[in-house]
Amino acid sequence: RPLRPIRGLATAVLVLLGLDTLVGAAWAVAADPLATVAEVVGVGVVPLLSNSVFLVALTASRVLVRAGLVLVFLVWLVRARLNAESLTRVPHRWFKVLIVFGWVLPVVGWWIPKQIVDDVWAASRPGGVRGESIGRQPHSWLVWAWWIAWLLAFWVVPLSSVTLLSLAGRPPEEVGALVWFGLDPFTWVPTLLAAALLAVVVVRITRFQEARAVAGG
Repeated sequence: RPLRPIRGLATAVLVLLGLDTLVGAAWAVAADPLATVAEVVGVGVVPLLSNSVFLVALTASRVLVRAGLVLVFLVWLVRARLNAESLTRVPHRWFKVLIVFGWVLPVVGWWIPKQIVDDVWAASRPGGVRGESIGRQPHSWLVWAWWIAWLLAFWVVPLSSVTLLSLAGRPPEEVGALVWFGLDPFTWVPTLLAAALLAVVVVRITRFQEARAVAGG
């Protein structure tokens, strides 16, 4: 069957990734006095945030942009997966429903989404799947790098920050605010790296599938 066009969705993902980065940078500048643990000792983070219209507006913008990014990326991934299934007779490893719900499942959510992207990459690349098992295809270092950065940005660093701040005696509401609003400076490097790598992964898979469509699959 004809491959579904995904270039428009890929472009939307890139735009939203850029907006999310800009809003995050604005947060870092606007909330700079709160950006390190040392600077917020004895200061109530939640009252400061609730009393600042600008920070509240930034918060709303960040939530809306990130929600839009998640939605558009998942739609892109669903269509890319459907295209990938059309490009090979070798079955993918996971059910389509896990394209969405695989991210939130306890423990297994740390590898299922990565394997879904791996399979889409393997089926879409020039030459397609080689052999009878899509799970045994050579894995892309690019997908690996993105996934490691994503795990660091959204799991390892936030959980470590919560633990360290809690051990330091910070009130639970301040710990939650620091992590939720991205005020922990240690999250910046893996977050920016994950965003940049995801953009490259989306572009590469999109171009793979467009080239295969032009070549007739």
